[in-house]
Amino acid sequence: MRLTLPNSIFQLALIGFFLAALPLSVALVNTFVRIDKLSAQMQLAVHESTQAVEAGRSIMAQVLNLERSSGQYWVLHDPAVLQRYENQREQLAEAVSRLKAVAPGETLVPGEALSTRLWQIDKHEEQLYQQLRTVANGLIQDTTLQLTKQHDLTRLARTIPFEVTQMISAQSNQMTRQVKQVQRLLLLQALALIPLALILAVIFSVLINRPLRHLGAAIRRLGAGEFSTAVTVSGPQDIRELGEHLDWLRQRLSELDEQKRLFLHHVSHELKTPLTSLREGAELLRDEVVGTLNNSQREVADILRDNSLQLQAQVEALLNFNAALAQEKLQHQETIDLHTLLPEIVDKHRLTLRARGIEVLTELQPVSLCGEREQLCTLLDNLLSNAIKYSPRGGQVQLQLRIEDGQASIDVLDDGPGIDTALSGQIFEPFFQGPQQARSHIKGTGLGLAIAQRYARLHGGIIEACDSQRGAHLRVTLPLHSTGESGV
Repeated sequence: MRLTLPNSIFQLALIGFFLAALPLSVALVNTFVRIDKLSAQMQLAVHESTQAVEAGRSIMAQVLNLERSSGQYWVLHDPAVLQRYENQREQLAEAVSRLKAVAPGETLVPGEALSTRLWQIDKHEEQLYQQLRTVANGLIQDTTLQLTKQHDLTRLARTIPFEVTQMISAQSNQMTRQVKQVQRLLLLQALALIPLALILAVIFSVLINRPLRHLGAAIRRLGAGEFSTAVTVSGPQDIRELGEHLDWLRQRLSELDEQKRLFLHHVSHELKTPLTSLREGAELLRDEVVGTLNNSQREVADILRDNSLQLQAQVEALLNFNAALAQEKLQHQETIDLHTLLPEIVDKHRLTLRARGIEVLTELQPVSLCGEREQLCTLLDNLLSNAIKYSPRGGQVQLQLRIEDGQASIDVLDDGPGIDTALSGQIFEPFFQGPQQARSHIKGTGLGLAIAQRYARLHGGIIEACDSQRGAHLRVTLPLHSTGESGV
């Protein structure tokens, strides 16, 4: 039989709380019942002990009274004394009956010595009474004879309080053992039920948290632009419905992303042909092919040429970005020495660095990895161009290359205004340009870092903005042996 999950997270949490609290509730009820029963037994024990002590004292007092009355009647032969004796023996019998009635109770268990002692008291008192009745009937006239059972009765009665005390002590020890037994039982119960409740709590926490984690992972994938993986979430009905909505959103975002790629592709190609013609026409004007130009006309030709070159660079950046988005894995991998590739990239910017007085400080360890050379060149060139663009005149750019945890780590630091912490996650988005103005006169396209991030992911690596006390600090981490698959 298949277990059916509740329809909502609320119901699942409620069931989990109920099942986790159930063993604790059972333990609490069981503890209350046992303690209540033990309390009732202790109250009954106290009551029976009090009655036993009172009955023992009464027996001792009545035996002394009988001893005194029997001695007086033995000498005086006074019927009133005999009547008093008879009343006292009735009181003794009543006290013995009370003790006998109390002793075999629920808590008090008489010892063998006490039971024998009571039987002996009954027997000796009966014999003493028969002696007195013999005198009353005139069968014995010589009162100089001693009563044979008088002192034996007193001797037997003296041990009654001690034996009652022993009986109560035995009962007290029994109650102490019961208390310890209940304590051990409750401790074992707690040791068994508390872990059970914790296990149930952990199980239901996992049941509740697992679909939520899946939802969170799906949302993070959507936020990272990964639309190829379907969103499937198991769990209660409301979570499954939310997962279906997220999958619908994934499909819509995938369609929009594909439309964006097609749009960029078509626009880039449509712009490239007329732009080429425009740039060639500007070059012909500037070279005075159609005639001599005056200073104003030459200035206009220079403006046309510069802007056409900038527009061509932007169109090519769009084409490169669109190609990077369409690529799913590396095509042509080879072993690349980064410690020799980085100086080549720096040398490409030699004129710009000299014109602005920017110094590039390198700290390069020998590092080789497997990847596409052209993509790695573009990645590193975009990072270096970004650092140069935002560095002030006479500033410094630092390039560091080393191996950390089996991966190649490349750090690019500049003396520019830095990156706001709140914008560190947005600088890699396409067409994003921060509020800081570039020091270079050429305006960027906002695609350099986006392309660099895409190429890093294709190589199984990442780019991140690190905290820095000076300007911007970008770090690229690449595996030494690329899998050749997209990291997106």
